[in-house]
Amino acid sequence: MICDIKNIKNQDLLNSPKKLRNLLDEICETYNYTILQTSQHIFTPQGFTAVYLLAESHISIHTYPENNYAAVDIYTCRQYPDNTTYLDIYKYLIQEFEADRSQEPIIIDRKF
Repeated sequence: MICDIKNIKNQDLLNSPKKLRNLLDEICETYNYTILQTSQHIFTPQGFTAVYLLAESHISIHTYPENNYAAVDIYTCRQYPDNTTYLDIYKYLIQEFEADRSQEPIIIDRKF
């Protein structure tokens, strides 16, 4: 799932690496994703990137506070019966960021 989260009103979350990591940790806990390793970088004067390497694949976030924007990608090798899980995660992100739902996420169905 590829998410472009725009018009973010929750600047406190957008500008807090700790709160953003907590957000990703909560997603991993809720959906039983196994975190193998994390990497992060705080940019100056603003912005944050984190990548979570999962047993199931990965999650990444890149924030652009100056544009009230965050890019979140979630890729898993789990075979869900439909896109409900991804859409639930997207709704949670929109809620937490207090953002627009003007752009729906892109969900790529990779079959193997």
